[in-house]
Amino acid sequence: MIKFFRHIRKDLMEQNKTSKYFKYAIGEIVLVVIGILIALQINNWNEGKKAKEKEHQVLTEIISDLDYTLQDLDRVLNKRTNNLNRTINSINTIIDVLKTDKPYHDSLAYHFRAAHAYDEIDFKTSGYQSLVSIGTDLVENPKIRSAIGKFHTSSINDTQGSFEEVHMDFYSYMMDYYRKYFTTVIISNSIDKMVPNDFEGLKNDSEYIQSLNAFLDVNIAYFETLNQVNDEAEQLKKEIENYIE
Repeated sequence: MIKFFRHIRKDLMEQNKTSKYFKYAIGEIVLVVIGILIALQINNWNEGKKAKEKEHQVLTEIISDLDYTLQDLDRVLNKRTNNLNRTINSINTIIDVLKTDKPYHDSLAYHFRAAHAYDEIDFKTSGYQSLVSIGTDLVENPKIRSAIGKFHTSSINDTQGSFEEVHMDFYSYMMDYYRKYFTTVIISNSIDKMVPNDFEGLKNDSEYIQSLNAFLDVNIAYFETLNQVNDEAEQLKKEIENYIE
């Protein structure tokens, strides 16, 4: 093809057809430019296709991470033996018994154990970390990109901060009562109970009751935070799935 164009140029020059030569030269330049533009367009299309495939891959991993996180939220909130729902219910039960001077019954030992149980959410974020390492601009949709960033920074940090309050309160004062006033009895590998050493003395300890009320408050706050982040995770998962389908 190149030899063909050279042959045409040579014939035009030899025939002294200057004007035709220049027209031909301009046409040849235009053809070259068009060829370059087509090549660039093909390259851009290929790069765009690769980016879209990578976006889909990363978002699919984020969906998998959200599934894992939602399962762990359900475990902490509802499914584990001493779940957060049970913890709050047990603290309320104990406070009611102590304040109303009700007699001791065997089931209270399980409530005392549940009242001292709490757990942290295991947030899986490997997909988000991959996205950050590549660049968040990989996600073309600005709404999805913003929602992913908010969940993995603000929402997770808020949840971890709420857990730290429960953790700090337990080790700041509840642990001392745990050691001082109770004997732990192992029932099985997953179930145990805490039997008060002096139930009547416990009922008269206003500081213990006040501490239980404070511990109840931070557990309720943690419970509300977990439910909120659970709703956010479900919504984010749904939005990403709709986007990539």
